Amino acid sequence: MPTSRLTAALLAGSLIGLTVVGASAAGKKQKEEQPPSGPAARLSVSPRHGFRPLTLTLSGALIGVEPGDPEYCHAGIEWEARSAQGLITTSKEDPRCLHPPEQVSVQLGFTKVVTLDQPGTYVYRLIVHRRDGTRLLSNTQEVKVIGNQ
Repeated sequence: MPTSRLTAALLAGSLIGLTVVGASAAGKKQKEEQPPSGPAARLSVSPRHGFRPLTLTLSGALIGVEPGDPEYCHAGIEWEARSAQGLITTSKEDPRCLHPPEQVSVQLGFTKVVTLDQPGTYVYRLIVHRRDGTRLLSNTQEVKVIGNQ
């Protein structure tokens, strides 16, 4: 009987250990997938790699912003691209909200099409400029352009 109690105790301890590890891993995964607590900018790129000339579609989104928030009414949008040689290009549209407060309309999605002719690795970022002068920086997206040989 003492052997079976020992076996039962070890088995119970193992299950408790697995439960704690499992809960910890689940908590970590849950933490990674939580939406931002405030406004955020997100960027996606498609395709992420290909032969030159490579035509990309950059898609940006504002997350956690109310449709009537005057700070984001016609927000300034800047598309930034970097390569191993440094800053390649930025394209910026300045904010200009001329609507009266009751007619404020916030654009939550942005798209830009770019064609890359030079092989290499490029890193893109979307920067959103608010009316008060602050900026929201998006995540970065890496694109690889392969030369034709």
